[in-house]
Amino acid sequence: MNARPNTTPIGIDWPTVALVVFFWSAFAVVVLLHHRLPTVFVVGVLVMLGGLYTSLQHEIIHGHPTPWKRLNWLMVSAPLGLTQPFERYRVTHLDHHLADLTDPIGDPESSYVTARAWERASAPYRMLLRVNRTMAGRLSIGPVLALVRMARSDAHLARTRPDVRRAWLAHLVAVVVVIVALRTLGVPLWVFILGFAFGGASITSLRSFVEHLAVDGAPRSAIVHSGAFFSLIFLNNNLHYTHHQLPGAAWFRLPELTRSLGAEQAAATGAGVYRGYREVARRFMFRPFGQPVHPFSATIDV
Repeated sequence: MNARPNTTPIGIDWPTVALVVFFWSAFAVVVLLHHRLPTVFVVGVLVMLGGLYTSLQHEIIHGHPTPWKRLNWLMVSAPLGLTQPFERYRVTHLDHHLADLTDPIGDPESSYVTARAWERASAPYRMLLRVNRTMAGRLSIGPVLALVRMARSDAHLARTRPDVRRAWLAHLVAVVVVIVALRTLGVPLWVFILGFAFGGASITSLRSFVEHLAVDGAPRSAIVHSGAFFSLIFLNNNLHYTHHQLPGAAWFRLPELTRSLGAEQAAATGAGVYRGYREVARRFMFRPFGQPVHPFSATIDV
């Protein structure tokens, strides 16, 4: 059974507040001074900021950094990633925490498909799904496949869900505002899309690549150790088993909680423990991390 997906902090998580201030300061600098900086440097910084922004959104979804939800929401609700309404990310992520993890029917963040969906898929789409099970594929085509899946799902839900329609309408209006602001400041749209939107989604895909594995009777969340850089970009969410056990815990507490909970030993019996992303790359850069079809889909297919 999954833990409750959200708790509200009693006080203020000042490390998270500091990171929010850092993010917006760095974002302002790179956007305002982009014309004085090498394009490659601007794209690289936007990639890192895109990944950090998604991680900060994740923290806010779980009730941080203040007890005031509206204030938290204002910190990260701007649609800088362009592709998904923050409200839809919030709802689907909390659903993910309550789901049977990896279940392609009930888990909105599952990277698996059911046996029936696989049978219906065309040969080119099957090939894309296989490629997406490699690290190289996840970093390159993964963000696009995730966007297509999300858009198709929400288009279906929007037929009967006014809240989904409202979220997308507000999102599209806000995206227009973001694009107009970027153009006014002279930021080439292709630079922003390549760096922040696509690059940010790609580096987030690196974190999520091995974080869940469909195993029977064992933990389905992994632990990926990393150095200071990725730990900061991902806000320790690479310690994913710990996060799923205590989803309301602030990011800066996760390393200590990982040790005190014996999370590494538990994750090792299921989804696995990795020494770092170099190990993940060595093992799965061009080899598949499992198969696209959920191994237990015969029991969950519809």
